[in-house]
Amino acid sequence: MIEWWNGIPAFEKVFWYFAIPFSLVFIIQLILTFMGMNDDTDVGEDHSIFDHSDAHDLDLDSGESLDSMSSFHFFTVRNFIIFFTVFGWTGIVGANSNLSGAATVILSVFLGLVVMAIVSGIFYLTNKLVENGTMSLANAMHCIGEVYITIPANGSGIGKVNITLQGSLREIEATTEGEEIKTGELIKVVGVVNNQILLVEKHSKSYAVEEEAY
Repeated sequence: MIEWWNGIPAFEKVFWYFAIPFSLVFIIQLILTFMGMNDDTDVGEDHSIFDHSDAHDLDLDSGESLDSMSSFHFFTVRNFIIFFTVFGWTGIVGANSNLSGAATVILSVFLGLVVMAIVSGIFYLTNKLVENGTMSLANAMHCIGEVYITIPANGSGIGKVNITLQGSLREIEATTEGEEIKTGELIKVVGVVNNQILLVEKHSKSYAVEEEAY
């Protein structure tokens, strides 16, 4: 193994540094997703780089449409993991295919971005199916979930939560009328806005355990 590693050109090693660790994280993330579990190390969490704190306040009682708040999340932790996984393996293939260094890097970045876009599109379309009523969000009432993307305070923006709905773990957009709820915190569903967005409130872990035991 050491001889094999020492025989790899320095340029190709750079791609191995990306391919191996990000592939392992991607596999773990995939397993946790199929198992319907969340990893405490934030492997399965999506953190949007975009800040929703500047969004206009939502009138949650007036039935105001929230379509404009539905977003296409491209820059997320999950997508970065996918990008560097594809980037690494594409670079390894390119380095062993007698491509120039510049061509290898360009191809690796291009394919990484393409796969990121495809994955983002799949999740976006899935969320749209939820919003269009294919899945009844009413079934999520009083369910406990975990924040996936931070939910801004006082209805000022949209976040995302992981919640088990109709037998499957789902990522669903959510808002709150209370204080900001950060990634990793537990929530309880207290309402549905326009059959598109979950209305949630912060839910303590200790209380959740007691309620489950009861």
